[in-house]
Amino acid sequence: METLILLLYAAICIVIFKVFSIPLNKWSIPTAILGGILLLSALILTMNYNHPYTERAQMITVTVPIVPEVQGRVIKVTQNGNKLLKKGDFLFSIDPTVYQSRVDVIKGEIESAEQNVKKLEARLASQSADIEQYKANRDLALKDANRYRDGSRNKMTSPFTDQEVVTAQQHYLSAQAQWRSALAKRDQTAAQLDAMVNGENATVYKLKSSLKEAMYNLDKTVIRAPDDGYVTQVLLKPGMFLRTLPLRPAMVFVPKQSGDIYAAFRQNSALRLSAGDKAEVVFDGLPGQVFSGTVRQILPVVANSSYQAQGNLQGINQNAKLDGVYADIVLDPNADLEKLPSGSMAQAAVYSEHFEELSILRKILLRMTSWTHYLYLDH
Repeated sequence: METLILLLYAAICIVIFKVFSIPLNKWSIPTAILGGILLLSALILTMNYNHPYTERAQMITVTVPIVPEVQGRVIKVTQNGNKLLKKGDFLFSIDPTVYQSRVDVIKGEIESAEQNVKKLEARLASQSADIEQYKANRDLALKDANRYRDGSRNKMTSPFTDQEVVTAQQHYLSAQAQWRSALAKRDQTAAQLDAMVNGENATVYKLKSSLKEAMYNLDKTVIRAPDDGYVTQVLLKPGMFLRTLPLRPAMVFVPKQSGDIYAAFRQNSALRLSAGDKAEVVFDGLPGQVFSGTVRQILPVVANSSYQAQGNLQGINQNAKLDGVYADIVLDPNADLEKLPSGSMAQAAVYSEHFEELSILRKILLRMTSWTHYLYLDH
């Protein structure tokens, strides 16, 4: 940039010397040089501070790693690599045989559990009827036992032997035991039926929950695009076996995004960078063009200042002062921007409200920078 300004000043001096026929002597040449140094130094320093420029700008691309939630062998992969996909479009699929079998097994268990509930209901009705019968038998046995016991009190006139009295008492106790056993069985059956979750039998509810999980896993054997975008560098092939752990992506999905520019400016210009400032960006891939935009935000942290808890003390991160203040720049809509691949490098300038007259010089230099992108040699 400084070279461009010097060349521009030299050209102006040559024109002035020619037009006004100024002689080249020991006074005119040093004056032009010293005057140029002072003037240009003041302009450059003031412009650099108030209208920051950076060569470290890039169209940021956020990617989504596609990690399968189930494991298995890949049976099919999309053929639409590097083509725009819609949300929900097919990416690849895993052999669903194991997961379909699991779904079928649980469906069978649910049917069996529902039939078991009907059996329990029928058993409860039968046991309730048995209880009435056992209760009647117990009451009859109690009457007989009381009759035998009362009739045997007078040993002289009793028509019952001691053995008959004991047998009647045993019959009563046996009938009472049968009645109590029937009560316990009915209570057990009722408890099984009363085990309800959300108005449904607990066993059936548990199996249906397991079915939801199994169907979810079955559905995840087909991996689909999480949003509008595309997959690139598709290296996945049928026959490969994928596992859920370790969390290793099988594909990289690039969502369709606005193409914001992230630019790293010198920390010296931190006080001249504000959200809402106008900005201009030039790309290496689009020589001779300048794209206008607006600073969306200034990131509140310097990237190299990030630390994590470890088992040892840490010093200052390497070259922390070399990292800059990051600005998120939103470019105005332009059809030419769609021709650029995501991640393209750029140069950016931000125009603050201070010394606005010098922004013209910055704009001229930025456009000259853009035109220099035509000049390169590959050999």
